[in-house]
Amino acid sequence: MSTGVGPVETPETASSVAELDGTCPLAREQIGGKAWSVNHMRALGLPVPPAFALSTAAWAEFGARGALGPEIWAGVRAGIAALERGTGRRFGADTRPLLVSVRSGAAVSMPGMMDTVLNLGMNAQVERALVAETGNPGYASDTHRRFLAQYREIVLGDPHAEVPPDPWDQLRAAVTAVFRSWDSARAQAYRRNRGVADDLGTAVTVQAMVFGNLDDRSGTGVLFSRNPNSGAPQPFGEWLAGGQGEDVVSGRTTPRPLDDLARVLPAAHEQLLAAATLLERDGRDIQDLEFTVESGRLWLLQARPAKRSARAAVRAAVAMVEEGLIDTARALERVTAEQLRIVLRPESGADTGALPLARGESACPGLASGLVVTDPDEAETRSAAGEDVILVRATTSPDDLPGMIAARAVVTELGGATSHAALVSRELGRPCVVGCGPGVVAALAGRTVTVDGGAGVVLLGKVDGKPVAPDVIEDVARLATWAGVEPGELPAALSRTRTGETSSSAIVSADNGTMTAGISPASDLARPRTTLPDSQTQSTSTDLALLRLIGIKGRVRPEAVAASLSRSEDEIVRRCAELVDRGWCATTPAGLRLAPPGRERLTALLAAEREQVDAAEIATIYTEFCGHNAELKDIVTAWQMRDAQTPNDHTDAAYDRRVLDRLQVLHEQVTPLTRWIASIAPRLHPYPDRFDAAIAKIGAGEHLWVARPIIDSYHTVWFELHEDLIGLCGLSRADEAAAGRAH
Repeated sequence: MSTGVGPVETPETASSVAELDGTCPLAREQIGGKAWSVNHMRALGLPVPPAFALSTAAWAEFGARGALGPEIWAGVRAGIAALERGTGRRFGADTRPLLVSVRSGAAVSMPGMMDTVLNLGMNAQVERALVAETGNPGYASDTHRRFLAQYREIVLGDPHAEVPPDPWDQLRAAVTAVFRSWDSARAQAYRRNRGVADDLGTAVTVQAMVFGNLDDRSGTGVLFSRNPNSGAPQPFGEWLAGGQGEDVVSGRTTPRPLDDLARVLPAAHEQLLAAATLLERDGRDIQDLEFTVESGRLWLLQARPAKRSARAAVRAAVAMVEEGLIDTARALERVTAEQLRIVLRPESGADTGALPLARGESACPGLASGLVVTDPDEAETRSAAGEDVILVRATTSPDDLPGMIAARAVVTELGGATSHAALVSRELGRPCVVGCGPGVVAALAGRTVTVDGGAGVVLLGKVDGKPVAPDVIEDVARLATWAGVEPGELPAALSRTRTGETSSSAIVSADNGTMTAGISPASDLARPRTTLPDSQTQSTSTDLALLRLIGIKGRVRPEAVAASLSRSEDEIVRRCAELVDRGWCATTPAGLRLAPPGRERLTALLAAEREQVDAAEIATIYTEFCGHNAELKDIVTAWQMRDAQTPNDHTDAAYDRRVLDRLQVLHEQVTPLTRWIASIAPRLHPYPDRFDAAIAKIGAGEHLWVARPIIDSYHTVWFELHEDLIGLCGLSRADEAAAGRAH
């Protein structure tokens, strides 16, 4: 095999058009994941329709010219000739015609972002040829109908446009459309939110069609080498008789269980399972296979690592170590702290028959018992002493975070599913019930209760939940042993490991409240600060910035303060030591906190700051900010929950993409506002950079930066800015909470 196809091979086409016969040497980055998968499966001897690819070099040449150049087009024609040799069919012929699919193939998976055209090469003459060949006019007309609809949508952009009858004209236009789809609005938004470079480009895979709609022994389906919901080692999949292309994965039809394929086409089913086993052992991961059966003959179209539930991720990671497929380090890499929190979350307890002490809205499922405390500092103190505590507040704010971390569960009088308490509790994995109504704080204080976050109730006394399944406990214990920690410490250990590998992020363990280093804003966003002058004015300004940030974060290490303020770490460490010497701050295992004299000093400095700010201007700004506030909270809620009862396990890339696209749009809308805010008070100057840094992290795929409350995530910075605007307006959080603006 040569990297160029057919008899025409020039320096330009040698790396631009490649036959995928199992020996193609081009990397995934050059031909895309789809083509790489096709080539690799053919190298393994699996049944895959012949195909060729236009590489990202062809995309770049197309972009430079604005059209397919003659050398590239010669390579395409040679590629079609290779498909003709591989199938014994002829493109556009009136006997045994060849039809092809034209698919995008970026090196980075961009699900749903780019375009595909199936059944290309179809026209009235070809339809008649297919009828003559198969004796099945229904199949021929169905294939023609599918082609016309898809071609008009993807290539022509008009459901009523005239489709060119010449297959070669169809092919040129389809390849052009797929190349251009790289720059579609949705693809650009996707890349922007995931930090994918715009100059990577897409490849195009052209593959001989096989037909799941041919007859009653044909169909299409999806197979997972293990159950993606439970992680059970048995294959799991669905099958649609008479289907084609993306009928199963589109969700537009209701497929049948894979057992149906075993019943009607046992030989194809057996071959499919054997292929899944081979690909899983080769890829050392759960495989997601797309396949078609044409008149009883199995064809594989694509294989890739499968999306999976939290339980499946844990179960498969452990099982694959035991099977010798992966080592323990790889197993730990495949499980996230959030997935562990999900699988270890106890289910609601049995109904005791007692009336709840309080009832509200479920904000985070789970079951936890403890003594009710109403002060975050008390929650910290009692938790450190080994007590299980439940934090109950009228509402929560960012400076309640240390108490929320220390508590087993959180309950509020005010707020709903998008409140601060709800959003933070979900990120911490704390059961949470919100909006229980006035008087709940006083009614519950000092009592031992059980919070059932899933049912949205607070019950008297300790109520035992349904135990976590023994096999889950066993799997988590194995992972913990490999990580060298106790099972209860594993989520925090994984969080620290991942954050340490990807950035110098500020992170507080949800289990012990220990804070480590702070964020480093993206280099193109951060503006270096000079060493602070020793003037009285600058000293006072710095005192205000430091005291306010320490107060608003509750507990924080000096190096994290420096990162948030984009200041010199050495200077901030020195200044924080001075605050401790003055008695304004105190040290704790989790970092600095404000001491009572520091709170008094901060109150005086904030009052002086308000005198320097135009009251009408800040009121206007706050009104505009509140107009965006509901959208931010709704976005974060959607990121955390698929619906009121279903946590988002982040296995649906398309869903997550839509949420992150909304966040990107919001960020672009509020950036002018945050820069206006930064201009009215020197202390607020870091906010635009903090937002930009968080969005850059998210765009790079570090999704903890959406809403993790213990780092400078987008959500964290947003709520801190909200607190500052409340203070600059001379308002109190209690007033704003009662007005529904600061829950």
